[in-house]
Amino acid sequence: MSKLRFPKPTGFVAPGFERVLQIFRENYENGMEKGSSFAAYYKGQPVVNLWGGLADWEVKREWKEDTMGLFYSTTKFMAAITIAHLVERNLLTYEEKVSKYWPEFGQNGKENITVEELLAYRAGLSILSNDFYCSWIRDDPQRLHDMLVKQKPLWPPGTAHGYHMYTIGLYLNELVKQVDVKGRTLSKYFDDEIAQPIGIDFYIGVPKSLYYRVARLEPVPVDKVKYMQALASSKGDAQMLQKALYQLKDWSSIRALNNPDFLELPVPSSHGAGTALAVAKLMGILANGGQHEGKTVLSPASILKLQEPLSYGIDLFSGFGDIYGRGSWLIPIVEGEQNWYMYGHAGFGDQMGAADPHYKTGFAYTTNRVDPMLTLVKDRSMNKEDEDEGSLVDDVGVETDDESDVNFDVEEGEVDGLHLDSSDDDESE
Repeated sequence: MSKLRFPKPTGFVAPGFERVLQIFRENYENGMEKGSSFAAYYKGQPVVNLWGGLADWEVKREWKEDTMGLFYSTTKFMAAITIAHLVERNLLTYEEKVSKYWPEFGQNGKENITVEELLAYRAGLSILSNDFYCSWIRDDPQRLHDMLVKQKPLWPPGTAHGYHMYTIGLYLNELVKQVDVKGRTLSKYFDDEIAQPIGIDFYIGVPKSLYYRVARLEPVPVDKVKYMQALASSKGDAQMLQKALYQLKDWSSIRALNNPDFLELPVPSSHGAGTALAVAKLMGILANGGQHEGKTVLSPASILKLQEPLSYGIDLFSGFGDIYGRGSWLIPIVEGEQNWYMYGHAGFGDQMGAADPHYKTGFAYTTNRVDPMLTLVKDRSMNKEDEDEGSLVDDVGVETDDESDVNFDVEEGEVDGLHLDSSDDDESE
């Protein structure tokens, strides 16, 4: 009988951060992890960089230091930073109407939507009226553009907020193309102006030449599915959730990002991949004033703008009580009489990138242990109580398509100083 001993956690922790290593190891020992990485910067210096498990279970490829995780909606914060960078260059103004920069946008009830309302999910554009393909962002941009400008808001813009799961990146990409003097896509602008100057290993759309470094997604046990199902809020709009998940015709399942052709698409809502260390570095720079080795990512004033809450209360899309700023997801922190917002963005499957301005810390986590639970939303949308309450989808005549488909051992690593070394992990018994 053969028994596979999976790669143990490996990496580096600075003195004072040993507890992080302990928790990271425990996640593997109790079976919570398959493959993951966690990294943190404190006061501008890397203090944690850990990785472990397998990046690809089918071929038993180990998660290495340069393995890139799929960050999903954490990519939205990269889009928010891109917009903030353009604002700082006076190419955009948060309070101005989107139609000032993109005249075709100003139709069908979108005439007065401001840039910051769009960023804060207050534009009422959570879904599109018709199905579409992510590939259009590269292969048929005019067709996608025409769909975006013709869309009617689901609710009066500015009066409420609802998460724009995929659409936010599509709209922001077009906005960047309108104002950038070079006409670059959001992905290209981010790479040229932010990622490369500070040397971070993060891509919005992964080049095929780098795909071999990307971790492949794996399913989770049934108990995790039940847990996630329990999180589905009865206050959300089930039909809108269903439509948002199923209207992307080339996103057949959550495993679609395992396809290098699909992952290559520069979609700013979801197609971001990178190392945890890269995301932690960027977040750490923001948490410490925005400068790195003489280069400025954002000014302190611009960073403060990312921490200002604009949307709070019940989200019309998800039903949750999240707080959003100008493209940022805000987490309120209270310690004694002090309070502040940690900011960044979470991604599907517990991915995370965040900055803590109080503790001058940036951190990131990525894992390949996620679940393709799309059908749970579809099942819930058939619930009679949800049907009786009605849906915003009905108000704008959105077409729906109901036929869319959608225990291991780890040994603790030896600590040599504070660097961890992995050893041969395959053994037979």
